[in-house]
Amino acid sequence: MAYIRERNGKYFAEIRHKGYPNQNKTFKTKLAAVAWARRIESSMDQGSWVDTRESRSVLIDHIMDDLVYSFERFGLEVAGPKLGQLNQIKEYFQGVSIHDLTFDEVLDFAAYRLQTVGASTLQTQMYYFKQAVTNSRIKTEQLVVDMAIEELKLKKLIRGSTKRDRRLQGDEWEKLLDEAGAHWIRPIMEIAVESGMRQGEIHSLEWQHINFDKNLVGIWRKNKNEPGGKKWHVIPMWQGVRDVLLREHNRTGNTTTVFGVKRAASISDKFAKMTKKLGIVDLRFHDLRHEAISRMFEVRKMRVEEVRLVSGHSSLEQLSRYVNLRPENLVD
Repeated sequence: MAYIRERNGKYFAEIRHKGYPNQNKTFKTKLAAVAWARRIESSMDQGSWVDTRESRSVLIDHIMDDLVYSFERFGLEVAGPKLGQLNQIKEYFQGVSIHDLTFDEVLDFAAYRLQTVGASTLQTQMYYFKQAVTNSRIKTEQLVVDMAIEELKLKKLIRGSTKRDRRLQGDEWEKLLDEAGAHWIRPIMEIAVESGMRQGEIHSLEWQHINFDKNLVGIWRKNKNEPGGKKWHVIPMWQGVRDVLLREHNRTGNTTTVFGVKRAASISDKFAKMTKKLGIVDLRFHDLRHEAISRMFEVRKMRVEEVRLVSGHSSLEQLSRYVNLRPENLVD
């Protein structure tokens, strides 16, 4: 028999069924409590109920760590952007057991992320979430992450990436620089626009891979066809990048990494907050890579082969997704 009681605005559900240990759980709404009680009682009546109490201490933040370890144990490094998104899930659900996670809580997380990221980024993060839960091999009463993904698909709140043509317009760049001021986001933005490097690549820059004498920068770039999922690239250090790096070197001293930002995802999050404050619509940090690559053709007059060397694209098709030339810049 199920008993449901209200406690401090929440609903405490308890099930007492002959032959089974008592079960209890707290919910935000009475409707959710009743639905859970009915489902558990029904599974007990049918003999299909599984006692998950032995693994109730398995926390979501531990599950995220376990997924990362499942790669690192084989010497495989988890890409910075993926690691950043897993850490966001880890921090949001700190101390929450996978068995206490509800469908509504997963949707609340999705709504929170949509405040600063787009539909394609959220989709990627939700599938990372699903991957971590699947990797844990823990049997739960409901696959709430899978259910949430289907709900978000129906509402068209998540989707695959689409070709973007957003570039800096008018005085947006000047406004962004003014807003950034002396914050660590400013030199990162400047390098992105000058070099076309990705967020994760800038975040992981190390001084040992920067050669000021030869004006070269070494970076690890993602490549699914390479062992470990990365390939070493060396790109030219143009004057704008050199100026920023020299300024940062004088400021930070002999640190290992160029930028002491804890998570790569913090870069796009900070950028999103800035654009929102300034009223700049539909501009993401990754769009600065589009801007940089387009300028390589328009301003630097580089050939396709030269741009591919700098951008790291393995095919013309991939490169074309990042080239958004402006007709007015080609008139001359």
